[in-house]
Amino acid sequence: MIQELAMDTDRAARYAVAPYTSPFLAIYDLWVIRLSNSFAWRCAAETMLSLYDEHLGRRHLEVGPGSGWYLANTTAASEQITLMDLNPTPMEFTSRRLADRDTTVDTVIGSVLEPVPASAGTQYDSIGMNFVLHCAPGGLDDKGIAFTHLGRILADDGVLFGSTILNRRPRTRFGRALSFAYRRIGAFNNDADDRAGLERALRESFRHFQIAEVGDVTLFRARRPRREVQP
Repeated sequence: MIQELAMDTDRAARYAVAPYTSPFLAIYDLWVIRLSNSFAWRCAAETMLSLYDEHLGRRHLEVGPGSGWYLANTTAASEQITLMDLNPTPMEFTSRRLADRDTTVDTVIGSVLEPVPASAGTQYDSIGMNFVLHCAPGGLDDKGIAFTHLGRILADDGVLFGSTILNRRPRTRFGRALSFAYRRIGAFNNDADDRAGLERALRESFRHFQIAEVGDVTLFRARRPRREVQP
């Protein structure tokens, strides 16, 4: 039974990242970064970009990089960026986009629902995960394990930051239409996601965290991972 549940979760996770094809990534900046963020979710991409400007570290792990827009547009500099995703296509797209930056870019196939592969290394100064949690299957009591997995490879003085869309009724018709469509196709798995669950998941894995609401987007940042919960 447990094995079947794990297989269902893995299948749902892979289904959620399947739409990130090369044609979709070619229009990602327009559709997601500009139109959806501003007019569906009422949180301009520059708001999320400010997290990168403030927190991007010397060694950075980007979980679910999408088109790489945030990494390509931040004013902060990083010596090494590792991209992690179940789908290699976004990592290839983002790697090409960052080719002219003075930074080393590595990639690793992995899921936030599982321990981060050893090949990714440890002691990251920063970890970014924008619009990842609402795609991952399960409720936050289950997929909140992502914070524990990522906390294991975060430096003691590092910071994890990101954003998600919780299960609230979007305030715009555009947002409501997108939420309905994305849930129907399996791209959104946030039916059981609420702020209390996010707070609980962050508190279990980090000593300090902050949550802020901008439009229909929930931003978070966390520091000082709880090593005692990490074998």
